Amino acid sequence: MVAHFAALAFTGCIIYIAWPGSSLFSWHPTLMAIAMGLLMFEAITVFSPSSSLIPSWQRSTKANIHGYMMAASLFSAIAGFIIIYYNKEINNKEHFTTWHGTMGLVTVLWVCVQCFGGVLLKYNNLVSSWKIRLADMKLYHATSGLCAFTLVSVTLVMALFSDWFSNAAAGTTWWGVFATLACLSLMVMQQITTAYLPQSRIVKPKPITSKQGKRKEKKKEK
Repeated sequence: MVAHFAALAFTGCIIYIAWPGSSLFSWHPTLMAIAMGLLMFEAITVFSPSSSLIPSWQRSTKANIHGYMMAASLFSAIAGFIIIYYNKEINNKEHFTTWHGTMGLVTVLWVCVQCFGGVLLKYNNLVSSWKIRLADMKLYHATSGLCAFTLVSVTLVMALFSDWFSNAAAGTTWWGVFATLACLSLMVMQQITTAYLPQSRIVKPKPITSKQGKRKEKKKEK
């Protein structure tokens, strides 16, 4: 439950600070927080054995829910991106002049590719001619998803250093938002690496039987 509380706390705090409807810009942080901090995070934790709200459901059902939530996350992120682009257009401001803006563009494009990869994974019969094992496709998708959420985390951290957020939140509030974001990032990284990275196996040496020991002693005597 800690994971879901952190996601709600982060998203709720951003929405409260942005106060959607107060300006056109206010919808940008609102939609991005909902897309990345809530929907995408919840879509990933659907598969978590410890944090999932539906741990006993079939994996196929979880995969469908994951897909629906990722689609909603993508639409919300694209809407947030369009709003900030249009807001800069009507205010005659240049685009992608900060690291936050540039990373935001890269992140949205990566999430688009990630979602397309998820569609191919679900309908893997469409790419059967590529001769890629289903297990490998799942590994590639999970690895790409880890990279995607890492980009999301970096972009959101950069947003915390923007003039808008620095002026709106300071001190304890700023560190509280940063802490919840760090919590979300670490949970996603731990979940994906634990589930998909190969586990190291310690091979124990076979015990030497009495017969094998006698043979080795005879060889040494010779």
